[in-house]
Amino acid sequence: MIRTQLLAAALVAASLSCQAGVEVQSESFDVLASVMETHNKEIDARQTLDAAKEEAIRYREAVIAGWWEFMQARSNAAPGEYCAASFLRAKRRVEPGKVDKMKEGVVVTLFGPGGSYRGALLAFSPLGDESAAAFPKLPSGTPLRVTLTQGNTKPVTLNAIYMETRPKAPPLLAFAVPSIDALMKGMEDTWSFDVSYQGRSIANIEWHDGLKARAELQKCLAGAPFDNKRRRTQ
Repeated sequence: MIRTQLLAAALVAASLSCQAGVEVQSESFDVLASVMETHNKEIDARQTLDAAKEEAIRYREAVIAGWWEFMQARSNAAPGEYCAASFLRAKRRVEPGKVDKMKEGVVVTLFGPGGSYRGALLAFSPLGDESAAAFPKLPSGTPLRVTLTQGNTKPVTLNAIYMETRPKAPPLLAFAVPSIDALMKGMEDTWSFDVSYQGRSIANIEWHDGLKARAELQKCLAGAPFDNKRRRTQ
């Protein structure tokens, strides 16, 4: 129980300040923004493909199962800077007599330090147009209060920062964490999150292979490069 509460405790401690919003700028995530923009286009396009399209079916099942992607979130980042691990997942929508589709897509990303910001971030993004419609629409850099429920811990209300990375990319709802070590120590192999804003859930996701993701982050933080700045594991 102590370990499962480490991440929650780190987020509560960090919620007292939104200083990260000042120190972290949207251009810090240009690589991630490009990746997420591509995934959004893929999901929205493949939702409309015919059921006989085997590629669309495989993609749908992969997204429903969920996977991790690893990158340095900013282009031209120095070794060990802007390390990020993103877990993408959606739920299955069953419609009688029709092809299964995806719903409630979410990406949860863990960011290490970069530039002048030496803390870490835990961020949530919508995946797909339907999920994006449920997200708040605010000016980039706006602080807001949201309720976060993690695993089997009690819900807590925290400060978060709403960030736009680029016009066509999904926004980020980010929580500041004092250090990347604090963030990684709280990682479990399987862990769930629910984020609520104004009494309504806007992001609900459960990851798997969290320990593998932590190991990949540790490599990046030590200065070892990812293949082509980005690598996927399923």
